[in-house]
Amino acid sequence: MLKLMALVAVFLTGCAAPQFAATVSVRHNLASSPAAQRFAFERNASQVQSLAQRDFEEDVSAELMRKGYVYEPNMSAADWLVRLQYQVDGGKTVTSQEPIWGTVGFSTYYRRVSTANGVVLVPYTRTESGVVGSRPVSDTVYSRQLTLDILDRKDLAAGRFAKLFEGKAVNRSSDDAIEPAVPWLIRALFEQFPGVSGSSREVKIILPEQ
Repeated sequence: MLKLMALVAVFLTGCAAPQFAATVSVRHNLASSPAAQRFAFERNASQVQSLAQRDFEEDVSAELMRKGYVYEPNMSAADWLVRLQYQVDGGKTVTSQEPIWGTVGFSTYYRRVSTANGVVLVPYTRTESGVVGSRPVSDTVYSRQLTLDILDRKDLAAGRFAKLFEGKAVNRSSDDAIEPAVPWLIRALFEQFPGVSGSSREVKIILPEQ
């Protein structure tokens, strides 16, 4: 699925390779060595007939199965119910200062020139450039967010507290397209699954070259 998605807006951190950056926060009471729990997806009305939702659920399923869990298509036979949602906000204007470059002075140096009357020193003037000021630059930054919740199906059906895991991955970008970012948000969320409960961390993923 990842290789089929268009590359998303990237962040350059001083290296040649483009990166996808996300902030991941989790809270859970899952064991670090999981039992082979069976999981199914619980969908709301808008997700039932969504092809994109099904594609992204395949990505989540692959990640969970790599962790030792078992996919169960029948919700009534599952131990866990997984809720997957994603969204992008309306954007926020961020203003920064851009440097203005110009002439900050002049420097003089001398060159030895041979003439009929001997060697003389000829002065040359060179313009020195630097930052002479700044100007405000405004950009719109969008927060693209994925949330993943895991609930105990039997506890939920009995009306008891059922939440086992809640995780969130957020990418901030000048691009407001959410679907190209979802596979990378999933990958970031599962990089250290389930992770340290109550923690928040920055995840950077090297993107493949086009």
